Amino acid sequence: MPLSLTFIDLKRAFDTVDTETVSEALGNQGVPTQYIRIFRELYSNFTTRISPFYDDITIDVRRGVRRGDTVSPKLFTATLEDVMRRLEWDNMGVRVDGRLLHHLRFADDI
Repeated sequence: MPLSLTFIDLKRAFDTVDTETVSEALGNQGVPTQYIRIFRELYSNFTTRISPFYDDITIDVRRGVRRGDTVSPKLFTATLEDVMRRLEWDNMGVRVDGRLLHHLRFADDI
């Protein structure tokens, strides 16, 4: 019986997710539009400022969810869930007690 295992180690994962992709994932999972609208408002005009050599520079942030925000792990997980739902799982997997098991997921440090 062929079996495949995949381990994915995402470095700086919260910094890599596109905010529009998060919005789409939330919509695909049935999150009410008013909450998606709030998310978009929170992340629109999102900037950060750096001060090299005492000169302020403002940078537009178009990716990532905010570190330290209690909702950020949930937003990132919702995006991963959307990816997993889009994968083709038909005719894949192994039978365990008569049921087809095609994938297991585990995430830590979220």
